[in-house]
Amino acid sequence: MAIVMLFLGRIGIVTGGGMGMYPLFANGAKVYITGQCSVRRLQMDVTDEEDVKAGAKHIEDTEGKLDILVNKFVYGAHDPLLPLQLGRHWADLFTLDLIALFFVIRALQSLLVEGASSCPQGTSSVIDMSSVAAKLNPSSPRVAYNLTKAALDKLTHVLATSFGERGIPIRVNALQPGPFASDILPPGQVPMIPARRHGSDAEMGMTAFYLVVSDYTNGAVLSVDGGLSLVNP
Repeated sequence: MAIVMLFLGRIGIVTGGGMGMYPLFANGAKVYITGQCSVRRLQMDVTDEEDVKAGAKHIEDTEGKLDILVNKFVYGAHDPLLPLQLGRHWADLFTLDLIALFFVIRALQSLLVEGASSCPQGTSSVIDMSSVAAKLNPSSPRVAYNLTKAALDKLTHVLATSFGERGIPIRVNALQPGPFASDILPPGQVPMIPARRHGSDAEMGMTAFYLVVSDYTNGAVLSVDGGLSLVNP
């Protein structure tokens, strides 16, 4: 009951779909989702700066604040190092994983500051969805994907530091999921995981939940990977 009361009245946005974020919905927060299917859908193309600004204006007019932002973009294509379409493919990945993320945070910054004033410890929470691929052996076939996620982790640190040094009450953290039971992960990955299984959406959601409620956690990059990064650094 105490946790539910903590989340009542909080406003959140999850970009890219709400899979794994059930603990946020179940504990009283009002969450908008930019994915294809959701109960409370927010129409917003994160790669279009003007569309992102329009989405931010909608939240401002409707809610007046934002407490939680989860940047959860998904692009899982394999990318051999020298394909013919290298330039276009890499540009698409960096646009989605870095430039779009920056657009979204910048457009929603004032609403996140407003939300911080109504949170128990006076901060709002941004969670960037990275990947354990950011720190795995570079022999992985997803070259550009791994690079963008490593860059995303660095951007998370830069934003957390910048906001903190300027007294802006926005915490920025990142999650590095390992293999989860989704349709973009091959089943052959399971034997490589020390936990000997995929992760569950509930486990991902509870880790995100921790980052939302832990006001003393800022600039963290947490791996939720069943130990995969320990055996394949």
